[in-house]
Amino acid sequence: MKTSTWMFLGCLAACNLSAHAGEGGTERFRTLTVETVYPFKQTDFDPPLSLGALKPSADVDPLATLQRHFAAMRSGDVDAFLSTWTASARHQLAARQLAGDAARAAAVERWTKVLAGREAVVETRVDFGRYVLLAYRLRDGASGQIVVKDTVAFEQEDGAWKLTQALARSPLLLNWNAPNGRVQVAPDALVDGNR
Repeated sequence: MKTSTWMFLGCLAACNLSAHAGEGGTERFRTLTVETVYPFKQTDFDPPLSLGALKPSADVDPLATLQRHFAAMRSGDVDAFLSTWTASARHQLAARQLAGDAARAAAVERWTKVLAGREAVVETRVDFGRYVLLAYRLRDGASGQIVVKDTVAFEQEDGAWKLTQALARSPLLLNWNAPNGRVQVAPDALVDGNR
């Protein structure tokens, strides 16, 4: 027999067995771990860099963009805020979260509450291929408590560093600082069991 015929018969047998696994067959749940390695360079700032203390500059580096980003939020300038994002991210934000005057006003109100009396400081920079991550925190000026900790991603667009959503689904963005450098993430197809 030809190889293709054997493959066809093998497929039929496998399909037939899997179709009847619930009828007296043995079912087992197993896992397969496939490791993907994300090499990156980490720079920790000690002491952390205060964005308010940095001299304002053009988008020559991600720090300057993040500084402009927070300045736009503090001043309630939605258009300046959007200008700190890549074109694709800007389009998503404008369509989903900042569409219309009411949504823009609500965003400015949220920014005012979150940033009032708080200092933004950058603790870590992560260089990953063509991307840069900045891990920052918002510290309350009165109590010194950390109110928000987050990491944001940047990429270059038209010669300027911009915030990006390109790594939004990447394990690196949320797990770059995992204590042992390892994390397991289930693929989307298995998370809800319906695909």
